[in-house]
Amino acid sequence: MRLLLLALLIAASVAPVRGSSAAQPGTPTPSRSTPAANPGGIATVGPEGSPAAGGYAHPELLVDPAWVAARLGDPAVRVVALTPADDFAAGHVPGAAQVDWPALEVTDTSEASLARWRETVEAELSRLGIARHQTVVAYDGGTLFAARLWWVLTQLGHDDVRVLDGGLPAWVAAGGAVETGPSRVAPASEPYRGDPDPELLATLDEVRAALGDPGTAVIDARTAEEYATGHVPGAANINYPENALPDPPRFWRPAGELRARYAAVGATPDKRVIPYCSTGVRSAVTIFTLRLLGYENVALYTGSWAEWGARADTPKTTGAAP
Repeated sequence: MRLLLLALLIAASVAPVRGSSAAQPGTPTPSRSTPAANPGGIATVGPEGSPAAGGYAHPELLVDPAWVAARLGDPAVRVVALTPADDFAAGHVPGAAQVDWPALEVTDTSEASLARWRETVEAELSRLGIARHQTVVAYDGGTLFAARLWWVLTQLGHDDVRVLDGGLPAWVAAGGAVETGPSRVAPASEPYRGDPDPELLATLDEVRAALGDPGTAVIDARTAEEYATGHVPGAANINYPENALPDPPRFWRPAGELRARYAAVGATPDKRVIPYCSTGVRSAVTIFTLRLLGYENVALYTGSWAEWGARADTPKTTGAAP
C-alpha cells in the first residue's frame, strides 16, 4: 500500500523516468532525477504557507520543500529519508541517504544496552555520510517517523537537525524532483562521535521513579486499543497521528491546537514530560512536537512498552483511564 500510494503521488506530480522500472534482471538501474513538473520551481506548501506560520516556539525545526530545494547539493546539508529501502528506491529526494527506523531502535534502557546502541547508531550515522558540522534534514513517506532520526541525532548532541514538514508527499506536491534507485551517498570520511544528552532519554528506572510525581506527565503515544490493554499507570493517551493533520501531506497541526491537546491531559511546559509507545518510534513524534512547542524538559522513554510491558516487576494499568 505504501508503494502504491508513493507511485501514484510521483506519477501525478513528476514526469516518468524512462527505464527506471524496466531494467532487465541483473542490470543495475541508474539513479536519475526527474525534472519538476512545476515549471515555476518548488512551491511553498503547508498550513498558511510555511512552518513559521504555525505559531511554534521553535519553527526552525520544521522546513518546507522550498527550503530543502534551495540547499540540495550543499555539502553542509545532509538529507536523510527514514523509509523502507523499497519505498526509497521507488522515489526519493535527490541525493538523499536512506535508513529505516529499526536500525535506530533500542528497547532495553539498561546502561550496557544503551552504550552498545550508541556505538551501533554512530556507525549507522557514519554510513549515512553524516558529519557533526552538517545540518541534517530528516523526512519520511508520510508516517511522521522522521522524528525518530531527529531525536536520535539531538540526543547524541547534533547541533542542527530539521524535519521536512509533510515528508515526501509534500515534496512531490510542491513539484520537487524525484530520484529513483538506491542511495549513492558515500560514508562519512570520519566516524561519527556523539556527545549524548542524558536529559533527552528516560530509562525504565527513571520512569518508575516518576510514577505519581505531580511534576511529571507521562504520555502514551499508542492507539486507544493498545493503551486499554495495558499502560504505564498515570499515563495519558494521545495517539501520535493526532500531532499532524489527517490528510496527506500530513503537516504538523498549528501550535494552538497542539498546546490545547497536551494541556488537556496535564502535559504542560512547566512539567517534565515523558512520552513512550511500543518501541520509541511513534513517541519520537510526540517528543518532537513538544520541543516544537517550546517544551524544554522532555525525555523519550525509548524502551517503551516493549520493555515496560515485558517486565514482571513494573506496575501496569488496563482500561481507558490513566
